[in-house]
Amino acid sequence: MIKYKFKYVITYLSVILVTFYVVSCSDLDPNIPPPPTVLVHGEGVDSINSPNWHGSLVKEYNYNLMVCQDCHGPDYSGGLVNQSCLNCHVFTQGPENCTTCHGSLNSNAPPKDLDGNISPSEPGVGTHQNHLTINTVGRTVLCTACHNVPGSLFTPGHIDTDQPAEVVFTGSIGITVTNEPTTSQYDSSLPLYVPDPSFNYNDLTCANTYCHGYFKNGNLENEPVWNDPSTSQCGSCHGDGSNPLPKRASNGGTHPSDANCYMCHGGVVNQNYEIINPEKHIDGLLNLYGNDINF
Repeated sequence: MIKYKFKYVITYLSVILVTFYVVSCSDLDPNIPPPPTVLVHGEGVDSINSPNWHGSLVKEYNYNLMVCQDCHGPDYSGGLVNQSCLNCHVFTQGPENCTTCHGSLNSNAPPKDLDGNISPSEPGVGTHQNHLTINTVGRTVLCTACHNVPGSLFTPGHIDTDQPAEVVFTGSIGITVTNEPTTSQYDSSLPLYVPDPSFNYNDLTCANTYCHGYFKNGNLENEPVWNDPSTSQCGSCHGDGSNPLPKRASNGGTHPSDANCYMCHGGVVNQNYEIINPEKHIDGLLNLYGNDINF
């Protein structure tokens, strides 16, 4: 009897479900239009000339790409919206590559800067490349000479602090000490020169660095302007602009008065005062008679 009742119940429910399905399907309107496509970012999100360009949105979020990961996935390969960022951001780390926000295909450093500027007269561009890649008068330096370079986009102190980037002079060149008693060129009549580098964000000047004059017989008060290369010409770090000789006895120094630089420093400069080996100039050492020594 129980089996019979159960069988009856199953048959009854089946009839109801089939009836519901048939009636429901017969009531559907085949002319209902598909739902509209919803554009989260607006038209032109992938065009740099559009006001809706996604780069501007990222900037509004202070370059915190975690907001992108919410929709495009932790690795930016598509995520919930099935739209990969990696089709355009083809370099290592995708959108998190340094050059996404600053720099170029050839360098992580500007140009471009965070605002897209490429002119060296812009504070965000300045003489980055002169220091890093195209220095014809001195040894090039690494980004770490002036910045705490982050290990990744989200390293503390990178995108979580206010702009502009902090200039900290952690590199060894800028803080090179000269006239130490242990050196062969030590002069007891002169003090120990210990640079204390600083950068003025208001007038964009660099002060008290070995690189620009804070060394034995150098121009200690020299302050070149970051975005004006004319302020760091030959003779600005040592000499008076017209005469490249470091300080002599007549102006408080101990350098000889012989202006033929190449006679003593022939590994660096020729008789026309042209730097012939930038790697041996502004390198923390003194090239003297073919030897590179501490001084």
